[in-house]
Amino acid sequence: MATSNASPTATRRQPAPASPVARSSLRLNKRLPLIVLALLVVNQIFNPARIWVGLILGLGILLLACYVWARGLRDGLEARRTVRGTWVVVGDVLTETFEVENFSGLPALWVEVIDHSDLPGYNPAWVASLGGQGKQRHKAEGRCQHRGVFTLGPWELRTGDPLGLFSVVHEIPETRSILIYPRAMHLPDLQLPRGASPGTSRTSRPTAQYTATVAGVRPYVPGDGLRRIHWKQSAHHDSFMVKDFDLEPSGDLWLVLDLDASVQAGEGAESTLEYAITLAASLANQMLGENRRVGLATQGSLLTPQSGQLQLWRILEALAHAEPVPDSPLARLLRELRENVGRGRTVVAITPSVDPAWTGELLYLAGQGYAPAALLLDAASFQVGEAPEVPEAASMAGLRGLLAEQGVPSHLIDHSFVFRPVHRITRKRTELRTLSATGRVIAVEVEEVI
Repeated sequence: MATSNASPTATRRQPAPASPVARSSLRLNKRLPLIVLALLVVNQIFNPARIWVGLILGLGILLLACYVWARGLRDGLEARRTVRGTWVVVGDVLTETFEVENFSGLPALWVEVIDHSDLPGYNPAWVASLGGQGKQRHKAEGRCQHRGVFTLGPWELRTGDPLGLFSVVHEIPETRSILIYPRAMHLPDLQLPRGASPGTSRTSRPTAQYTATVAGVRPYVPGDGLRRIHWKQSAHHDSFMVKDFDLEPSGDLWLVLDLDASVQAGEGAESTLEYAITLAASLANQMLGENRRVGLATQGSLLTPQSGQLQLWRILEALAHAEPVPDSPLARLLRELRENVGRGRTVVAITPSVDPAWTGELLYLAGQGYAPAALLLDAASFQVGEAPEVPEAASMAGLRGLLAEQGVPSHLIDHSFVFRPVHRITRKRTELRTLSATGRVIAVEVEEVI
């Protein structure tokens, strides 16, 4: 999956067509010097004296000098912000480079960079000091702790004259969206079932369907289609012989993620929602690594099963955008999924719900030839500071017992489950590198393991 190249955008100076225009303002911080100057002028009019003239000239020159200084910084400061790529995985370190340049001949003794990004735990605030015609860079880093879509910016520069009489503010409305994918984790051996549909591995069950694998031949019986006749064997036995085909285990897997807001428990990263998303991402990574086709169904998103690394990033992107959906039970999602699943596929429901309605839908799929399974999140263990409720625990045990009676495997995941990151997901990005011999800048595509 290709990344977006970072490109700096100027806040002032020569305008960049695609960049938002910075708004610069200059204002007086303290009105007291002006009031004093006015009083001195009035006093000189009614009570002339050389001392008042000296004070008026001194204070007036001081105010004018501070104003000229601040105006020079208003018109002469330029800032750029560069971020490498616009998508990362939870746990990655986000790196940005801030650069402030002073084109004025007057020094900027202090320039405060204030950022208004909404990325949790990230604060690249910085204070620079620049001489005349000076430039300074700052490298800001922050670890991405939450999956989702966040915004970098807007941001602003604040500076002023050395006495603080005038303040200069550069408001930069530039924003950049950053997508943080959930990280795939190691999972225990869940022993998920495989559905039955045409595939590549052998099984001992003959089927009336036409598949690529022939299990054997048998004598013709009325009702067999002509396409099933094995002509060479018929000639050898001097009677019609027909083919029996293998019904093979399917590699297709549907992950059904329950986003119903009413069944979620916990807060932030320690919630059933985030655990479920991590489980879905981890299962997708594991199954796609086994060359199986994996699809994802949630309340509001549907990705049909496909194979390959690109499908993994599609699923991770959908999971990064996942949010709780009100009034959307899992039973309805499973019911709507019947038309899209396709017979003989594996269906894994990931949910903290103990509503028996969705188990009926899952068992219906089992009766129609699907291979269902369930990953159950123990919502009671995510209720921080509260003792698990006995009726809910009993409902979870009863639900698992019902699934077991019907041959549907289930696994219980509680709050104490420890995830270990997978470090074998690869991604590609483009870097700009400078050749030491010629100084020419070239684009290089690099592959990294995360």
